[in-house]
Amino acid sequence: MRGTILVIGGLMWLAGCGGGSDKDANGSAAGDAPSGEEAAGEAAAPAVEKADLDCGKFKPQTAPEGQAADDIVGLRQGMSEEQVRGVLLCKNPSYAINVSKSSTSLPDGGRMSRINLYADTGLDKVNVWLIGPPDGERLVHVDRTNEYPAGKELPVANIAQEVSAKYGAFDDSSYGNQRSGWIIRSRDGQRMANGNMSYSECRSHNIRTDKVLPCLHAISYEVMPNQQNPALAARFSVGLTSFAMMTQMAMATQAQQAKAVERAQESADEKDLDL
Repeated sequence: MRGTILVIGGLMWLAGCGGGSDKDANGSAAGDAPSGEEAAGEAAAPAVEKADLDCGKFKPQTAPEGQAADDIVGLRQGMSEEQVRGVLLCKNPSYAINVSKSSTSLPDGGRMSRINLYADTGLDKVNVWLIGPPDGERLVHVDRTNEYPAGKELPVANIAQEVSAKYGAFDDSSYGNQRSGWIIRSRDGQRMANGNMSYSECRSHNIRTDKVLPCLHAISYEVMPNQQNPALAARFSVGLTSFAMMTQMAMATQAQQAKAVERAQESADEKDLDL
């Protein structure tokens, strides 16, 4: 049976993943709108205060010089939960961050710890998956969705140009209007052509626990155009999944579990069951 979990068909739906289906109800009574004076006061309210963090400690990370870009807003494969939180809050203290913890299976039948971290300002949403041994989970996936208020939409062409400038030219623009694309890299970092036999298997944002994939990472972007003016973007998403880091975390978890069994065996050898 395949070990794929959380299969996501398209990034435009990622904004809803892991994001707290619990939404606070509006406390105001229907028709009880604030007066002009109150509304002005609300509009002038200060932004969320910056968290008490040492932002010199939580620096955004990027790929080493000469290597292809593999981060989103400075969040990069291998980062810990603390680092993710720090980078996000130092970038924008308005992020509301929610976390859920679970586990996922390993090929040998063991379990690997999983953390889903979801940060949201209301317009800027960041979704992060971390997996690995307990207290040693590391980032394997990050996606970000920006929603644009009416009158502040960005041109689709500009978005396509900016993502290509950072990550390289994208394959498979299926909509034909610069609205989506993928970049897949092989384990040695080289670009895979979309005719490569492993391309379709690696062209995903899935957590795989059933096998080691022959790819380094997958990057994709997608734009939802404005209904009134398709040349403008209503929403934009970009996602990156590191398959190499998934393999590394699975191996680290298996090694930790093997050591636990070894210690238990040593303890069992030292004493009888006294049956």
